[in-house]
Amino acid sequence: MACQVFFIDLGGGLMFNQTELQKSFWKGTLVVSGAALLVKILSAFYRIPYQNIAGDLGLYVYQQVYPFYAIAFALSLYGFPLIISKVLSENELQHTKETLTTILIGLSSFFGLIFLLLYIAAPAIADAMNDPLLVKPLRVASYSFLFVPVLSVIRGFFQGEKEMTPTAISQVVEQFFRVSLILILTIWLVSRGVDHYTVGSAAVFGGLIGSMASIVVLLLYVKKKATAIGPLSLLSLKRTAPLMVSVIRGGFAICITTVMFALFQLVDALQVVPGLEKMGVDLLEAKVSKGVFDRGQPLLQLGTVLATSMALPLIPYIAKSTRERDHEKIINLTGQTLKFSFIIGGAAAVGLAIIISPTNDFLYEDTNGSIALGILAAAILFGSIAITSSAILQGLGKIGYPVLFIMIALVIKAILNLWLIPIWGISGAAITTVISTAFVACCNLIMVQRLTNVFQMQRFYSLKVVFSLVLMAVGTFLWKELWLIFQPVEDRVVAGLVALTSAVFGALIYLIALMNQKVWNDEELEMLPKGKYLIKWFYRERSG
Repeated sequence: MACQVFFIDLGGGLMFNQTELQKSFWKGTLVVSGAALLVKILSAFYRIPYQNIAGDLGLYVYQQVYPFYAIAFALSLYGFPLIISKVLSENELQHTKETLTTILIGLSSFFGLIFLLLYIAAPAIADAMNDPLLVKPLRVASYSFLFVPVLSVIRGFFQGEKEMTPTAISQVVEQFFRVSLILILTIWLVSRGVDHYTVGSAAVFGGLIGSMASIVVLLLYVKKKATAIGPLSLLSLKRTAPLMVSVIRGGFAICITTVMFALFQLVDALQVVPGLEKMGVDLLEAKVSKGVFDRGQPLLQLGTVLATSMALPLIPYIAKSTRERDHEKIINLTGQTLKFSFIIGGAAAVGLAIIISPTNDFLYEDTNGSIALGILAAAILFGSIAITSSAILQGLGKIGYPVLFIMIALVIKAILNLWLIPIWGISGAAITTVISTAFVACCNLIMVQRLTNVFQMQRFYSLKVVFSLVLMAVGTFLWKELWLIFQPVEDRVVAGLVALTSAVFGALIYLIALMNQKVWNDEELEMLPKGKYLIKWFYRERSG
């Protein structure tokens, strides 16, 4: 997510200066956006081969502890670097080294305490998950918080210097090492017959090695700028306390908006297995079922990445327009961002729900849990809108609202899980994810409307988009069913062909329907891949 240039207003006086950012900074922000997109794609894809190697029980073990790593990763990439860069931009140059040292020591102390608490509390957390064997992977995951201070401070320093490349390169290196080691270690350990909990611990350990690699890359960049940092010293105690309160509060606020789905996963990690046991499901079967439910996370992540990849790069320009008080441009950019998110998120959600069975068979070797995964697909639409609208609110300087809505949504999900999981199993967990995500999306949109009046000022052609979605759904379903009639699914290759061709056919129907109804104007079409050709084929030829 390209959130490095957002406003922050948390009630503590944290606001970006009303200054014009240099062109190089904007280019650097786009570099970070591209790197973040690559990282998210890698993060989604590796869990598919991981499940194929370790099985559903192995995926269950990994996903039970993954939210802790995801939170630490987001804090060191999105939350604290942004806040630190903002603090540095507000301080005089001669205070840079003191500020950095103070923040590093403060964050190290804070996250050292977080590490100790998680490490000591691992048995209690594992018991809450009804699986004492999770203690070891939970303790390994707790180490990820020890890397947050160094990564955050160095990235924050470079972003404060308007140098975004170190952040982009370091996160790609981190994810590359992480994914590679996870798969290599998993293949090696599974081939040796090691238990799933050791395999899960090794997978989390691969993420720690990725963090180490990222630190090495950043230190190489620091070495080139050693003279700019100079010898380090501390700020006065009087300045330290308010500074650390602002940094920690702001870092966590931004992090919450970027790990919404990881937080939902954490709730499910605590509640799904106990809830299934209340249904009378055997403990081992409950763990496997949770692993089956976790198959949906890569699909959910890929769908939201697809839906937000074109919308989120517009967010920095909303922030810039907000600083310049260009209300017309704010409305225009906000409208375009939400429109792309709705159109693409809707297509991803509907399409995946229709082809979920062959997709499940192709990716995971069987169709177990397809109903729950089909329900979960709806969260792609609401999640895309929630993520995009949260970013818009950040760009408008109102980060407190999405944070509040997500925290409320977590409570809603936890309460609904207690009711629905014992009744409908993993399908109940999927329903609560959809409801909670929809709650965040709706609340965010209400706030965006109050701040911008965008829905009165911009045309979204919602009925035309819904009509196009219906056409796509019917066409995709008929194509899939014809495939299954003439070529029953006998192996993963056939399942993959059914899923892929159905998706392509549905996408073509959707695009043609949208273009013929002129849902996009020329400016919006130019933002799409091959947009100029689409304008030529659909609009100009018809007008001529």
